[in-house]
Amino acid sequence: MSILTVVQEVNKKFKSEVIFQGRVKYEQSKNKLKFTSCRLNYMLYGGLPRGKLIEFAGEENSGKTTTALDAVGNAQVLFAQEYEDELKAFEEIPKRNKSQEEAYKHLKARGPLKCLFVDCENTLDEDWAELGVNVDELWVVKPTNQTAEQVFDIVQNLLETGEFGLAVLDSLAVLISQDVYEESNEKRSYGGISIPLTRFTKQLVQICSRFNTTFIGINQLRDKINSPMGGKDTTGGRAWKHNAIIRLFFSKGNFFDENGKDLTRNTESPAGNYVLINMPKTKACRPDRRVSYTLNYTFGIDWVSDLVDLAIKLGYIDQSGAWFRFVSKDGEILTDVDGEEIKLQGRQSVVEFLEAEENLDFLQDLDDDIAKAISSNVR
Repeated sequence: MSILTVVQEVNKKFKSEVIFQGRVKYEQSKNKLKFTSCRLNYMLYGGLPRGKLIEFAGEENSGKTTTALDAVGNAQVLFAQEYEDELKAFEEIPKRNKSQEEAYKHLKARGPLKCLFVDCENTLDEDWAELGVNVDELWVVKPTNQTAEQVFDIVQNLLETGEFGLAVLDSLAVLISQDVYEESNEKRSYGGISIPLTRFTKQLVQICSRFNTTFIGINQLRDKINSPMGGKDTTGGRAWKHNAIIRLFFSKGNFFDENGKDLTRNTESPAGNYVLINMPKTKACRPDRRVSYTLNYTFGIDWVSDLVDLAIKLGYIDQSGAWFRFVSKDGEILTDVDGEEIKLQGRQSVVEFLEAEENLDFLQDLDDDIAKAISSNVR
């Protein structure tokens, strides 16, 4: 029996291309899920991969949920654009065959891919989420007295509809298994949700791959109480961390004021803080970048400030002491409409220059250049 015969029989049996040749199946067929901060996109070589499990972990108030909501808001925009593009592609076919017509009707009935937020902590702040998320279009699961097994069943049933492109579970650490739920508070329990989470994770890997759904599981870092060396670890056992293709660990950085100046930890009224991110595991890109992004408490992620930092790193802004100049991708110093060299003193003045209404085109061009530089490094 030849290899082609085996391939045909196996793929026919399972009604899917289980066996194939070449690397095409491993390429990202669709856009990655991007963040508002270009620095985070730079760290991930373009954004979060589709159809995979991602873990956001960290201590309380470290920026995990805010970052996940930012991914949701950008995913909603992307899914809407993908939906319009798919509809247009079908409508441009002069004469659709039966299968194409059925796919077209299914697409119109489904609409854009949806985003799911599983609020296990019952702490979703809709006002804060609205800084980037269309809350009216967000599907929310808010457990009341459901166990971990019941929550996992709800999520699995929703994802198996194939209508969700992104799901966020916040958070794994607060779930309680059925066995522990039925025990009295006097009895000491072990294992937490590791058994049901292991079972759910194995099913989730296949579901996400089949429907190209990205799943973000938010987790918490806890002290290793049984380790003589101390340290931190996440909850839920080993299966989850083994199957997560990317693990991002969050921590809270320095505070800053409205002018971007760093403040001490005991300041009373900061304008925001930096969110520090480490990537202890990745199977989607090289793990050679550690970044932070700028979180402003008034309007969310300060993407212009992050754009300036990355532009300096990549050489699109030249820094000489306290002076800054804009540089083209060819290394030429850029000038204004009058032909004068754009030379600014202080990093905050660069941010203010880009945010000025008369310079929005300049800001857009710089953003496009940075996006192309990031995408050119994507593996």
